[in-house]
Amino acid sequence: MPDFHQPVLLPTLHHLAETDLEEREGLLCEFAKTKPIALVIPALFAEIERKALPRMLKEISNVPYLSKVIFSMNDMDAKGHAKARRYFDKHLSGINHEVLWNDGPELDTLHRTVSRFAGLKHEHGKGSNVWMGIASLLVEGHSGVIACHDSDILNYDRSMLWRLCLPVAHPGMSYVFAKSYYGRVRERMYGRVTRLLVFPLIQALREVFGSTPLLRFLAMTRYPLSGEFAADTEFLSKLGIAADWGLEIGMLCDVFRQAPSQRFCQVDLGSNFEHKHQHLGYDPETGQTDAASGLMKMGREVIRALMAHLWSDLGFSAEQRKLDRLSDAYTATAKVLLTRYAHEAAFNGLEQTSAEEHQAVSVFARLIKQVAHECLKTPPTVANLPAWESLLEKVPDFADSLRDVRRARA
Repeated sequence: MPDFHQPVLLPTLHHLAETDLEEREGLLCEFAKTKPIALVIPALFAEIERKALPRMLKEISNVPYLSKVIFSMNDMDAKGHAKARRYFDKHLSGINHEVLWNDGPELDTLHRTVSRFAGLKHEHGKGSNVWMGIASLLVEGHSGVIACHDSDILNYDRSMLWRLCLPVAHPGMSYVFAKSYYGRVRERMYGRVTRLLVFPLIQALREVFGSTPLLRFLAMTRYPLSGEFAADTEFLSKLGIAADWGLEIGMLCDVFRQAPSQRFCQVDLGSNFEHKHQHLGYDPETGQTDAASGLMKMGREVIRALMAHLWSDLGFSAEQRKLDRLSDAYTATAKVLLTRYAHEAAFNGLEQTSAEEHQAVSVFARLIKQVAHECLKTPPTVANLPAWESLLEKVPDFADSLRDVRRARA
């Protein structure tokens, strides 16, 4: 049965009916005449050897309304860059596209300029790839809609792209930002960082620090860590972007602060997304975490991003007694949700993973305690790469430098 629920702070567009794909894409073709639509796909070089990308490119090659596709890539050398260009030329011959070599010598220099401006240590990753992909479109004067999604969606269907873009492109809706949501289920429930960490942590933060407008908004999001969004270019040029795994949750917080009321939405993409699944990043025998890998690394950076945005939201240094309570409040909420997830699995005939998920919650609780302790010593700050407009105000020649690099690599 379709879901009609509308959270007060977050317009939600549900998948209520099966629609005619050609009709929907035709509608976007009309809108794109005055509001062009481009797509940014951040990716590691290794993705061209994996099975998700060929299917995705086959679908994207049939999308009629895209003006350009940017593949913003890293973790490759000069030979890899040449191979990637040949690969995309073969699979997307009919669509205007470009491959950015983010850790190549020219773009690496520009990335370092951006990081210095933001006061951040430079690291290549998804956030910086997304930033440079957006910047490359803005610098060439793209004005309209920019969509962004991951490169590892195993069951990709081009219908998800029109759903993502339509709320921003449609003149009768005129949202400035659309965020995706969907299920992550196969033989078991996935979406572990979202289900086991983010949902209970947001509730714990509300319990400990009070239900601020930001936390109420985050509690209304269906899938806060989804990697797919579409945005109006004018709005996007004013938005900073986190360089690490705090990208998705940080972007939500910034959108809430900066977008006009009721001009952002979440969109049901209408499919059960199957991304590449990561290991949890801890030894199940000893419970020892590997903070540099797997979902533990993601979890730690998500916790820090949430705490930093809460600090920014409230403008205060938290009392120790509140930070000391946070891990216990999280654990209590997570245990309630674990019971519900077990019931969901039983109800739907899915694999039971309660023992593994209880252990993951224990590990996440320790991470929360560690980050909370760090916050007492050094209050967290929002670590964003700068908004495009802000950067150009202070480094006006950056746009010319980026144009020169792209012309040289064309």
